[in-house]
Amino acid sequence: MLSPVVQYHGKWPFHRLLGVQEPFSVIFSLLNLLAHRNGLVKIRNAIPKSYPLRKYYVAFGYIGLVSWSLSMVFHTRDFDLTERLDYFAAGAGVLYGLYYSPIRIFRLDKREPRVKQSVLRFWTILCAFLYIAHVSYLTLWRWDYTYNMAANVAVGVIQNLLWSVFSVQRYQKLKKPWAAWPGLIVAWIVLAMSLELLDFPPIKGMLDAHSLWHLGTVGPTVWWYNFLVKDAQQDIAGERLKASFQYGTAGFRMPADLLDSVVFRVGLLAALRSRKLNSQRIGVMITASHNPPGDNGVKLVDPMGEMLEGSWETYATQLANAPSEQELLDVYNKLTGDFQIQQDTKAYVVFARDTRASGPRLVSALVAALEATDTEFTDYGLLTTPQLHYIIRCLNTKGTPYEFGEPTEQGYYEKLAASLGAAMKGRKYSDSVTVDCANGVGGPKLRELIKYLPSPSEGGLDIKVVNDDILAPDRLNHQCGADYVKTNQRAPTSSQVAPLARYASLDGDADRIVYYFVDADGVFRLLDGDRIATLAASFIGDLVRSAGLGEKIKVGIVQTAYANGASTAYVTQDLKLPVVCTPTGVKHLHHAATKFDIGVYFEANGHGTIVFSDLTLKRLAKYEPQSPAQSSALETLRALPALINQAVGDALSDLLLVEVILAHKGWGPSEWDLTYTDLPNRLVRVEVTDRNIFKAYDAERKLESPPGVQGQIDKLVGKFKNGRSFARASGTEDAVRVYAEAATRSETDDLAQKVAAVVKEAGAQP
Repeated sequence: MLSPVVQYHGKWPFHRLLGVQEPFSVIFSLLNLLAHRNGLVKIRNAIPKSYPLRKYYVAFGYIGLVSWSLSMVFHTRDFDLTERLDYFAAGAGVLYGLYYSPIRIFRLDKREPRVKQSVLRFWTILCAFLYIAHVSYLTLWRWDYTYNMAANVAVGVIQNLLWSVFSVQRYQKLKKPWAAWPGLIVAWIVLAMSLELLDFPPIKGMLDAHSLWHLGTVGPTVWWYNFLVKDAQQDIAGERLKASFQYGTAGFRMPADLLDSVVFRVGLLAALRSRKLNSQRIGVMITASHNPPGDNGVKLVDPMGEMLEGSWETYATQLANAPSEQELLDVYNKLTGDFQIQQDTKAYVVFARDTRASGPRLVSALVAALEATDTEFTDYGLLTTPQLHYIIRCLNTKGTPYEFGEPTEQGYYEKLAASLGAAMKGRKYSDSVTVDCANGVGGPKLRELIKYLPSPSEGGLDIKVVNDDILAPDRLNHQCGADYVKTNQRAPTSSQVAPLARYASLDGDADRIVYYFVDADGVFRLLDGDRIATLAASFIGDLVRSAGLGEKIKVGIVQTAYANGASTAYVTQDLKLPVVCTPTGVKHLHHAATKFDIGVYFEANGHGTIVFSDLTLKRLAKYEPQSPAQSSALETLRALPALINQAVGDALSDLLLVEVILAHKGWGPSEWDLTYTDLPNRLVRVEVTDRNIFKAYDAERKLESPPGVQGQIDKLVGKFKNGRSFARASGTEDAVRVYAEAATRSETDDLAQKVAAVVKEAGAQP
């Protein structure tokens, strides 16, 4: 007769599997860990960084990862230390769940009314105290299983009640099934918890009630992250609907679910714009560049491939914010009358999109508007943003003295390939360049471009393409791409970076590029837009002088206040070239660049291009060189206007330009990096009551209001060697960004914090 299985010190005996004490508990803990990991990826991809609750959800994910990792360790081998770590981590997870529940339910993260901030501080301190007291009791007083279980159950019951009530109220308000998910998840958890209370001996010595409890929490965890994403997106959508849409440098950009009506109205404006400009082709690009996959955007492209004329941004905003169909029609008719547009004038619109999953749906909204206005249109499908700008310019200049090229995607590749060959003139590339395409449209388009270039065996550039998966939309810009590299000062997580090798990253729609490498000591080195601008200006300046045109062609650089001070000093003192500073925004940079014979502009984020004036192009075409050296320099100069996409910043074009320059100079990334040393810099975000009180002038480098603030900043800057700092109001949120530079990292941080304190005090005034 078999003896009954009995517990020892409250624990069941188990049969080990490969040395693992409780194998099923380990396996099911791993499933929970993976559920938290995948949930964390969803939170990061689907919820923008600006959303105030995002940081609480990310912390929840990390605590879950730690908790379930320690659970796996404990169930692998039950020692005193592993048990304590498991219990303490589980307690932290349960208490953190209680901590962030009222923050979400009662929106304690809101800055108004101000009492909420006081409540949040008190609640944070209280929860921290409770956890410290809990751990201290179990560690210093007595290890009490009954107390630990009771404490966790009590905390769990409170948060379950909170979420159940919230779920009912939320569902009654929204009438959407997902709003009821928290209540259903709570019910699932309660049922699974019964396994902890209705204990039984391990089946086959391995599968016990506790392990099944772990299995029972996997589904709710996956479900819970889906709810957090849905809830955040609904919250964001509600806030966006309360606010007005604003057409800016990037056009309209927001969560894709809000864009359908906006895209339709942009289509109406595109038709009006084409008719107003005597049937010239107008472009519409559907993209959100470096934004998360859940976002999308739409912007207009003017006839010469430039951004929409500034005055028309107002009309786009008016149309987008018309609250009803009748008022939309009224705005449309008023614009038609104000501009004396004849409806029988032909309208032509060309459009394209990036790889986002919402793109085809938004194209349908655009087409509906174009058909409603009797507009002829051409759908170019998937293109990079710069490719659409190129095609628009080609279409509108075809058959004129300013013909830009063949208005097709193939024509784009052929033009770049031909000009690359002319610019290289037998120069040899050094090694290969690895290009991270952000899992966006730049991936397939770069691969297509490579088909038109000489292969490495023929002496061509060896381009290795990575992160070009466009079949999984959620991977777009995820831990890769130019914005990720620039912001995090590190290579994409999937990259294996070899010392001194060249790497570049594009953004989601391939209009930005940054370079980087790891030096011999293993230190990451970023070669951003400032570096690309100085490299290009140095090269072009040398060519102009070598061609004998130094007195006839003026080369200049355009920067914003965010350009590193060391780059500005290098241009003015070493390259002896003029620098102009403009307000932030490509439209300001591009306009200023056209004032030079050859204007170079790149934002630090890697977006930029080079503009050649019409007079310069004529001079290059007619100039007769006086020596072989001048002839060689002139040939390269003549190739550059075709290699560079002058319509707009173009990552593919800029990639080839950088490689040409490095080949001519015989440089690798380390030589490029040695041209100057960046000053340490820091960017600090300061929340304020009303960003509109911060008025800037002098290309956003100084504040004219609030009164007295600029004087305080100037006084602080004067105390630091190489000190420079400015404050600029955000264009989208009640926040001010403080930029600071100084001779050392510690001084930079000190200056940034002191200026931020001045701004915070000024911004807190009622």
